[in-house]
Amino acid sequence: MQQQAGLLATEMATQCVGVRVSRLHRLIARRFEQALRPVGLSLPQLEVLASLTAIGSAVAPRVLADALGVERSTMSRNLATLERDRLVTTVEQSPTGRSMKVAITDQGRRALGAAEASWRTVHDELREALGGDVASVVDAWLEQLEDARSSAP
Repeated sequence: MQQQAGLLATEMATQCVGVRVSRLHRLIARRFEQALRPVGLSLPQLEVLASLTAIGSAVAPRVLADALGVERSTMSRNLATLERDRLVTTVEQSPTGRSMKVAITDQGRRALGAAEASWRTVHDELREALGGDVASVVDAWLEQLEDARSSAP
């Protein structure tokens, strides 16, 4: 049993894709978080503001969560913080409160604009370090994994 655990630990340390992706995420996210801290946004909050801006209209939180690949509870927490800070607002809500749509506010657009220089600095540094095509490489990996998941029995 102990030998088996040792083999697994060695394999994980030397070959595990999950361990490496987690480490990569932490390294990249930390750089963005440090750069965005002075403008008062986290990377997930910036992603929500950018997505709402790109969509251009009010959207249900579940649609936004699905588009960003996050759990609905995570999206709810992010939206609650952004709404508290008046960066997003609820524009439609059902009488029961179970269905709503959110939109970015003018203040949210200003916050997104204020974060651009910080975001761009890290973005450009990462592209320089990892290669200018890093986003398309990661997109291809994501597409391959999504295709494999949807074709699995």
